[in-house]
Amino acid sequence: MKRILTSQAETIRQQERDLLTRLEVTAARLEASSQDLERLAQARQQLDSLFLLAVVGEFNSGKSAFINALLGGPYLEEGVTPTTSQVVIMAWGPEKRLVQLAPYFQRMELPIDWLRDIHIVDTPGVNVVIQQHEELTQELIPRADLVLFVASADQAFSKSERDFLSFIRSWGKKILFVINKLDILPDEDAVNQVTAYVREQAQELLGVTPQIFPVSVRWAQEAKFNPKGPGATALLEASRFAVLEDYILRRLDERERLRLKLESPLGVAQRLATAYAQDVAQRLQLLADDLRTIDHIDEQLQAYQADMRHDFQFRLHRVDNILLEMRARGDAFFEETIRLGRFFDLMNAARLKAAFEAQVIADTPQQVEQEMHDLVDWMVARNYRQWQAITGYLNQRVQEHGDRVVGEVGGEFDLNRQRLLQTVSRAARQALASYDKAAEARKLTQSVQASLAAMGMVQVGALGLGAILLHIFTRALDPLGVLAAGGVAIAGLFILPARRRAAKRDLEAKIQTLRTDLHQALERQFEAELARSVQEIREAIAPYTRFVRTEQAKLTDIQHQLETIQTQIATLRREIEQLP
Repeated sequence: MKRILTSQAETIRQQERDLLTRLEVTAARLEASSQDLERLAQARQQLDSLFLLAVVGEFNSGKSAFINALLGGPYLEEGVTPTTSQVVIMAWGPEKRLVQLAPYFQRMELPIDWLRDIHIVDTPGVNVVIQQHEELTQELIPRADLVLFVASADQAFSKSERDFLSFIRSWGKKILFVINKLDILPDEDAVNQVTAYVREQAQELLGVTPQIFPVSVRWAQEAKFNPKGPGATALLEASRFAVLEDYILRRLDERERLRLKLESPLGVAQRLATAYAQDVAQRLQLLADDLRTIDHIDEQLQAYQADMRHDFQFRLHRVDNILLEMRARGDAFFEETIRLGRFFDLMNAARLKAAFEAQVIADTPQQVEQEMHDLVDWMVARNYRQWQAITGYLNQRVQEHGDRVVGEVGGEFDLNRQRLLQTVSRAARQALASYDKAAEARKLTQSVQASLAAMGMVQVGALGLGAILLHIFTRALDPLGVLAAGGVAIAGLFILPARRRAAKRDLEAKIQTLRTDLHQALERQFEAELARSVQEIREAIAPYTRFVRTEQAKLTDIQHQLETIQTQIATLRREIEQLP
């Protein structure tokens, strides 16, 4: 293209290249479609290509005939049926030739001088039976620097034209309107009415006042193809084609083409950046719902742990009560036994131990052992119910939100999210289905016993605990010295009351030690089991949690990048408007 860029224009062009590259990287991070990535690459390449004027409109509106009139010869096929089945790019060449560039894309080279600066594209019509023709035209729009929309005077602004014009405008393209078939209108009033109608509708639809050129392509062709024919000059004037031709070839000068050339890629960038920003916002909203799900599960687990610890203390109190009741019986036993009237009983150690075991220890070991079993069963049952609660919540989440999708960008986000949510829910159901409460109880019982054994308590069983309690009894009676005293006459007056008080204190101390040891062992095991059960649940939902948090961080970063890109697009547009 023959143009000399000012330093300001060259700076803008380089900034656009950088912007489009950054947007392309962002699109790739969003796993946008290959079509989007190709459009961004084309927009970047477009900055270095010739000015591209795309001629579009419904079939039979006279697009190909208009281009032939502009070129001054019947180069393109015309007809009342959809004749253009390919996108044809009209470019300069030393001689006429047609080159097939790709399926459905042709390049026609003609020795017409102004084609050195402008490429014109003939497109298949819209609102045609062959859907592929319309898709070809739509695919070309993002690449165009200026769109010339040809409408027929007898059916201007049909619904399909409105839809297509909205599509063109969404890519930020400037549109020129050509109202063809002026020759079918009866008079100037009819021409003015059609022109006013198109202007009004375009303003309402596009939000801008368009440039409109009412012409008769048929008259223009007759005059230009046979310039020496009778009345050719008058016919060309009546066609009003010269006004449009003058605008395209002369008024649309190098500076105006430069502005449109620089503006066009920004329209593509704005369209895609806006779509991506909306997609990211929807994804973040969806992830916010997912985060609330995760937070709710975390709140459930925290509440579960708090409730478990509270209820566990209540169960420890039940064990305490058993030991305290035994201590009360021990106090009563010492009051009754360690006195002068029972002196001879005190001398019989075997009888004293038997009496202590029967009256004080009694069924304490069995009660404590039962409490241990109840404690284990309670923990296993509560863990099972917590799995049920989490599983039920995840199932509900899958049913309510698992099929929600976002945006039109594409990519793996929706697929990965749904798959993870369903996988986590399925894993929770499988864990619940395979939860063997009896096996869990056995494992937990063995862990408790191992923990108690590590503290020197041998075992939780009634036999082992009974041996511990008898040992406490022996230690409690040692201070009496009566087992080996051998008849001391003054014992009743001075020794036995002191020994009785000492025995009570010692029994209380030993039982307190036992309580402390039991508390420490059970609390340690309880906390370990509680942490294990909570960790299992957290690990079950961990893939989903990681995905949500990772995607949130990634999308937040992309959101900031898109905001920066959109701000720069607005800045570049202002700078383009101010170009001299």
